[in-house]
Amino acid sequence: MRKSIKRGRLYSAMLLTAFCAGFTPFVFNVVVDPYGMNDVVDLDLNKFKVSEPAHYPLWKMIHFPKNGHEVVVLGDSRARALREKLWRSLGADTYNFAYGGATIYEIFDTFIHVKDTPNLKTLIVGLPLRSFDPAHRRGLNRVPEAIELSKNPFAYYKSWFVAKIGWRNLEKRYPENVARLKSFTSPIFARAKASGLQNPATADLTELLNPDVCEGCDLPHHVKAVPHPTIARRLNFGTGRGLGLWDEAWPPIAISRDLPKKFERQVRRNGRNDWEGFKFSEELFAKITAIAEWSKANNVKLVFVIPPTIPEMQERMSGYGWSGLNNRFRLRLAELAPVVDFDFDSPLTRDLSQFTDAYHFKAKAAKAMVGEILQLVSDDRKIVARARKRRSEILCPISKNDQVTKRVSDGIVEMKQGVSCRIWRWSHD
Repeated sequence: MRKSIKRGRLYSAMLLTAFCAGFTPFVFNVVVDPYGMNDVVDLDLNKFKVSEPAHYPLWKMIHFPKNGHEVVVLGDSRARALREKLWRSLGADTYNFAYGGATIYEIFDTFIHVKDTPNLKTLIVGLPLRSFDPAHRRGLNRVPEAIELSKNPFAYYKSWFVAKIGWRNLEKRYPENVARLKSFTSPIFARAKASGLQNPATADLTELLNPDVCEGCDLPHHVKAVPHPTIARRLNFGTGRGLGLWDEAWPPIAISRDLPKKFERQVRRNGRNDWEGFKFSEELFAKITAIAEWSKANNVKLVFVIPPTIPEMQERMSGYGWSGLNNRFRLRLAELAPVVDFDFDSPLTRDLSQFTDAYHFKAKAAKAMVGEILQLVSDDRKIVARARKRRSEILCPISKNDQVTKRVSDGIVEMKQGVSCRIWRWSHD
């Protein structure tokens, strides 16, 4: 009896909410509140599962506390896979501020948002090379709007985009009840359009609903490759593939196997889209340099993480002539901060059971990666001890006792290779 009364009340509340939504999304958004601005009414919705993928920055901006956290993770979907629970299980106070499909523009604007929070001690920034093309995701930047909505409740509650995602939450949780209402309320939400992003060069918010795994898959096919301009460095480009002494760090990848269809399709299609017309942006790299300079000036630890891809995807990059840039990219990052590099031919990247697709690694690999990164940045002996205790397939050369399978140095930057992990850093660090 009580259950039927509760259901009746809920049904009435939904009817009233839908009726009010016909005049304005304000009341609807207050009641449903898909991004948890205030959570006034509990409708038993799994908001995280529905709302977060629709607008990653908005969800994370709203739930980021004013004092921040000691460790903040920035980056795209691969950095997002380094879940907060993996850090916190080792005792690290961490907030994952990474977004599916994030661009460098979004990473930098998020950094600006969090840099003055009082608790910040460490920044972990995931940086795949392909993100440094300004055409990547067409320069999408969802962060300015997310900041505006998170700081302005009135703008949030009157947003049609928020109402649209609220309606999806109700559809997911109460499909039968919503189906009854849909006949006269769907036109309202069909007309709902998210306001454009503040940056006029960015795309409409409807693109945010694309699945994570397909990021970049709809990019146009380039006809002609555009070579990267020569970056003057201290390297000797006289042997091998133009890598000089660094050629030793990149032996040819000898692998021949049948990939699952999804993997094969990504290697063939996404590999072409990623690298055929790739243009490295010095403007975007300058944003990363600014993060490093601020971190150094404010005594905040900074570590760059290069996420793993399968060897076949690595070969695609080399096949389009970017081997030299791929190496120089690491050297330039290492000038700014230590680089934890998982993207090379290794037991990890060859093991397809560790990946959901050619780009994205599974939770088991993420857990191991978090443990290795924490050993590099944490001053807490207990945290380091916990991380070392759960070491498994990935072993970064962090301490003096760790195995080093390969070492290359030009006297300025040194690369040490362990098991499925490389550390690039200044030789004198």
